[in-house]
Amino acid sequence: MSDTLAPPVLQPSRSSPTGDSMPAHCCVSVTVLIEHRDTLGRPLPAGTEVELCDIGRQTYRARIDADGISRHEGVTPGKVAWQLLGREGQHLVAVDDVPCDPRWAAAAPPECDVAADETSLRAVYLPPPIGINLREEAAPEASDRLSDEQLEQLRLAGNNATLFLHGYNVAYGSYRHFAGWEQRDGVTDRPLLVPSGSARVATIRQDTDGLTIPLPPGPGRNHAISPFSANPEQVEGMINGSGAHNWYVHMEYRLNRAAGMTDDDWRPYTRIVGIAWPGDTGAVDFFQAELNAMAAGRRLVALLAQLHDAGIAINVISHSLGARVILTALNILGEQGQRQVLDNLYLWQPAVADNALVDDPSQDSHPLGMGVFPEAHKAVRKVVVLHSQEDGILGPPRSETPDFWQRIRDRITTPLQLGRWVGGVVLANDQVDELIGSAGGAYGKKWWVFPIGLAGPITQYYVDKAPAHTVRPPIPSQPPAGPDPYGRERAARGWQAFRELAIQEARDALASGEALPTYRLLAPLAHHAVISEASAARYIDSLEALVKRQWRAGKTPRAALGHIGFGAVRVENRFIERKLGDKAYDFVDQTSWLFDHSGMRIPSDEIFEKSYQEGVVRPLIRDSGFGDYEPI
Repeated sequence: MSDTLAPPVLQPSRSSPTGDSMPAHCCVSVTVLIEHRDTLGRPLPAGTEVELCDIGRQTYRARIDADGISRHEGVTPGKVAWQLLGREGQHLVAVDDVPCDPRWAAAAPPECDVAADETSLRAVYLPPPIGINLREEAAPEASDRLSDEQLEQLRLAGNNATLFLHGYNVAYGSYRHFAGWEQRDGVTDRPLLVPSGSARVATIRQDTDGLTIPLPPGPGRNHAISPFSANPEQVEGMINGSGAHNWYVHMEYRLNRAAGMTDDDWRPYTRIVGIAWPGDTGAVDFFQAELNAMAAGRRLVALLAQLHDAGIAINVISHSLGARVILTALNILGEQGQRQVLDNLYLWQPAVADNALVDDPSQDSHPLGMGVFPEAHKAVRKVVVLHSQEDGILGPPRSETPDFWQRIRDRITTPLQLGRWVGGVVLANDQVDELIGSAGGAYGKKWWVFPIGLAGPITQYYVDKAPAHTVRPPIPSQPPAGPDPYGRERAARGWQAFRELAIQEARDALASGEALPTYRLLAPLAHHAVISEASAARYIDSLEALVKRQWRAGKTPRAALGHIGFGAVRVENRFIERKLGDKAYDFVDQTSWLFDHSGMRIPSDEIFEKSYQEGVVRPLIRDSGFGDYEPI
């Protein structure tokens, strides 16, 4: 077996009850005691089943007791290996203080020598991943807060929490399994002992070097093992999860590496809190995704309040439209008088207006008042924007060079097994974004969903939301005959009735006394904690005017904050200039090294060094904390 691929053979302590060491041939059977703890010192949950495999390939199952110990009787002396069964995410990282790579340990656990009447082993595992599901299908009350066990995990791991919010057009997805030992390229001799728990769910990023993965069935496709080098994107997606979960494993791994962890010792590894929200509304339905982002942000308030009340320092990293999720939550907290709930907010390629962080709502250029978050700054100590003018999704590249267009052509014409079909070509989600952006930036066309005519998503939103017995916003049809041939009087009555319904909803919410009431007709204003009757009336008036103009907003969207940063708004707004001056707002201009909207997911060396290490992690550890890592 190759020295570089083989897992280590560990030599744990072994002794009889009297303390005498004994060679393996001196006893017929051995009792193996394994103490199972996580990197935070906690015993693994009682009742967890452990499968041990001995030199004779016999298996011995035992359950972990209240002290974290599993007891395996009658084991043949010699080498043994074991794995947990049914414990997702608790990956083995050390045995008897000897580190082991959890990615290898999952495929083929380290083999240990056992002898004498009784052998004791100490196993250390990563704590489980932490996630919150804010998607529409999630049960709000059950899923919006962490459990007591998860809060305790964060307290023990430095008493801080780093939340990550993915962006637009990202499905929920799932974790994958560790690549089995037989799938690892260059392995000539499989390990002797492989318990049946091998290839468990992988909640950490797997290294793609040296892997071979079988192709899924398909017309004209060879079903044999395909080398990784033939299609790296395909293999990467197959072993490192999909959708939001793929983002979690990549971001978590890179943040830990940037903090100082090496692949030689995973014991410092710190879990982030992954936040899933329903941003996958389709490659061109950006407006509905914005509504979903605000609904998710309203639900996120509960988690932020829970962490803050628990005395846990909070840091948030968002990508793309995930910025709207967190800014919605912060704007609500600011309106409620909550100050500096977050330590640090990192907006990475934020798909919001460049003036989203001003304190003056009159600066909002959005036709429905969804563009700025004037109270958000109150609820966070520091905001850092990471932007790039070469981001082809948020705006046209600074220089539309042949190299840029060649990258677009390459992405469109490279067939992948993962992703979706667009015009007969299979594209991954990021590639769909790049395809849209190739016409000068998807973000700048976000008001395209207000089409000529009235079948826009905001109309459909109200058709779907309004109860059947209520008057809905007028939808154009053929002019009826009669005294009102063009339906103008009927439309006016409809708008008045709709206006009264919205005002009544605001009135009822105010009367309820709830700090964060639920809105239906007024949900596009979800970034406000409570909506006044006057605000409801103004909103409906704006909506009616927009419909009468056939969804022509009269204004173009401001440039994206993730594209140009504070460059324009700092000149026109003294509040922004002041915030930049005292470093409450800061930025990292990635234009010279980040060229793809999602380039940080699998970063180049330069992105890792300049964005992750220098831009995010080092100031994060210095100003707040990331796990128990020390400042670098």
